[in-house]
Amino acid sequence: MEPIPAAVLTAANAKSTHLRELVRAPEILVMPGAYDVLSALMFQQLGFQAIQCTSGGIAAALGYPDGEVMSRDLFIQLTASFATAVSVPVNADGEKGYGDAAGIKDTVRALVGAGVAGMNLEDSIAKGGSGLVDLGQQLQKIKAVMDAKRELGSEFFLNARVDAFHVITSDAKKALDEAIRRGNAYAEAGGDCIFYLSLHSAETIGTVAKEVKAPVSILAGPQSPSVSQLQDLGVARVSYGSGFMKAAITGAKKLAQEILEQGTCSLLKDGVQTPEINALVSKRK
Repeated sequence: MEPIPAAVLTAANAKSTHLRELVRAPEILVMPGAYDVLSALMFQQLGFQAIQCTSGGIAAALGYPDGEVMSRDLFIQLTASFATAVSVPVNADGEKGYGDAAGIKDTVRALVGAGVAGMNLEDSIAKGGSGLVDLGQQLQKIKAVMDAKRELGSEFFLNARVDAFHVITSDAKKALDEAIRRGNAYAEAGGDCIFYLSLHSAETIGTVAKEVKAPVSILAGPQSPSVSQLQDLGVARVSYGSGFMKAAITGAKKLAQEILEQGTCSLLKDGVQTPEINALVSKRK
């Protein structure tokens, strides 16, 4: 693989460092899920300080299911297009890393070279199975990220995802214990932030935020506490997965149904109009 030019690495490191500072700041970091370049540009225009990519949203918009069905090359290409379109840090959804330890190192190198600030790395078993990856194996994946960073001289940000609450659904105490155990192990191995799915109970969120020795993030949904409540519970970062893509396709479905059923398109009156869209895309570097 070609070496990353010094200027590119310096710029990428600045974004990674800034993302790390935002996550460690006293105020909770809200990261919306971009599913295309236009949504990323809109989030930046609205004032969000950093943007999360959504693997599920991006895949669905291209006609793929979620779960590393897209090739790594396409994943890198799309994530790079988001990162180059905006000036705020962009965090990739690296899913399971696209490969073994060696493959993950290649993934990190490619993302750094594309100016991406960091990535998620999840610990559920790849498609075709269920459950959690063996802890030792996941720590090897995290080590691969750390090794790639060291070799590059990179500040790349790792959002280490724990799927215990998502996978262990029949025993709440077991899920909590495993979530804390893995969170602390990932933090000790170099994870900058520990990211949880299917964690919505305020009491459990507070426990996790207290017991895990690193900044904690959750994937929020309609059943989650509000942003201000999450901050009070000790959460450092909140993201929304494919929520914005789902909202967008819901709007498209409602408009299509109105046209089919009534022959009108009144919903367009309240929508974003062409001048605003043109203003967003005309600001691209």
